[in-house]
Amino acid sequence: MPQPVTFRPRGGLILAVIAIVICALGLIGLILSEGTEGLFGWFWPIAAFAWGAWLLYINPCVTVTEGFVEIRNILRTHRVPWGDVDDVESRYALTVMTRDGRRIRAWAAPAPSARQALATRRDEVSRTPGEGDTRRPSDAEGTESGDATAIVRRHLETYRTTGGPGLPGGTTSTWNLWLVAVTVAVVAAALATLAGAAAHG
Repeated sequence: MPQPVTFRPRGGLILAVIAIVICALGLIGLILSEGTEGLFGWFWPIAAFAWGAWLLYINPCVTVTEGFVEIRNILRTHRVPWGDVDDVESRYALTVMTRDGRRIRAWAAPAPSARQALATRRDEVSRTPGEGDTRRPSDAEGTESGDATAIVRRHLETYRTTGGPGLPGGTTSTWNLWLVAVTVAVVAAALATLAGAAAHG
């Protein structure tokens, strides 16, 4: 059985890692310069910044397996069986259309900016899966939407070529409640810390 393939945007991943490393170094610097008092005074605002970087750029992803494509966004996670996939496009982001008309966009695979789209070469688009008349700069090789869409299209094509059942239905969408709860708690703690610092300042 083929191993699942997970896509995350490279640029966002690098930015998130840099942000988290800076936050970690900042906490270490506070301990060395001000001891535990400085750490407790700024821990939650710094932790909130690091959490936000992880939440926005590392947690969202697109995972493809032999049986389904899973799109994990910030608030919700969608699992679409290949038999329920009607079409795949990349106009605004990687978007999976189900047979009942749902359109599920991936936060992890946004389309390129207008400036990037204008700079896209024809050969960067021509190498990607899809019909020539329908391919656009957001399908281009090297873009987040293009790379993710190519992965999904190739797996969908393999599924259909090997005779997978084209049965509609089975798509599930779940709220990422634990992420919401942690985010609310971390932000509340950071705001309380900043308010306390302002009151004592």
